[in-house]
Amino acid sequence: MMIFTAPKLIAEEWVVPDEQKTKTSPYLFNADTVKKGETVYIKNCQSCHGNPGKNNWAKISPEPGDPASKKFQEQTDGEMFYRISSGKGPMPEFRNILSENERWNVVSFIRSFNPDYIQPNPEIRAGYTGRQIVLSLQYRKELEKIQVTALEVTADKKKIPAKDVEVILFVKRYFGRMQLGDPKITDSKGEIFFDIPDHLKGDRHGFVDLIAMVHDKSGKTAEYQVKATVPAGKANLAPSLTDTRAWWSTRDKAPVWVILSYSLAVIFVWGFIIRIVFSVLRMRKM
Repeated sequence: MMIFTAPKLIAEEWVVPDEQKTKTSPYLFNADTVKKGETVYIKNCQSCHGNPGKNNWAKISPEPGDPASKKFQEQTDGEMFYRISSGKGPMPEFRNILSENERWNVVSFIRSFNPDYIQPNPEIRAGYTGRQIVLSLQYRKELEKIQVTALEVTADKKKIPAKDVEVILFVKRYFGRMQLGDPKITDSKGEIFFDIPDHLKGDRHGFVDLIAMVHDKSGKTAEYQVKATVPAGKANLAPSLTDTRAWWSTRDKAPVWVILSYSLAVIFVWGFIIRIVFSVLRMRKM
């Protein structure tokens, strides 16, 4: 279910990074991309946005809006692609559901309802297939930012700055990885800077494990990745999951009420069984 918030909410609360606003499709829109985009739209978006041009979107708050409307079409391709990818509120994060091509095809389908639309020049990216990228990650104390540097290994084994590489930063957590901010694209020096959120908690020493990964044009995460440990915003003073009595803790640290409940249940069951045995023996003697 793909939901765009009302135009006013988009302008005031859903801020799109400047570098994402100017982003353009890596290929030209045509009848084929429109047809493919329509298939994706019907499956993922129509239940909320309805049929474009019919103003029959779902009656939910905030209103999804009609993709064919003027205010909806006032978004740049980059803004539309960003909102489809990142999601917000009731709208899912489609970057983990749809490939990049599928998301651009949806933009292509939506633009087909705008007779005045003129597509900006495509990015025409070569993509990362067969392209060897080397990432490095470091904490810049003077900037209080995380710096990710991408270098491309050429055929003659030289390393040159990798421009226009989309990188995603993750924070390692107990049960998986948490994405840190939005994907960013390297500059001419192959560098990106990520902010450290104030609410981010590290281990007892105030450190977090970060994973930087390259995102290829198909929307899949490439194998190029690097891990590093850097200072977090706050130290995590909470005890470890196995330090306190809890369901997920070790057996000798199980909650007291669980131990008592289990013990009483066992005593009750065995007491009931013993009573039945004695009753049977008494009936037999009688």
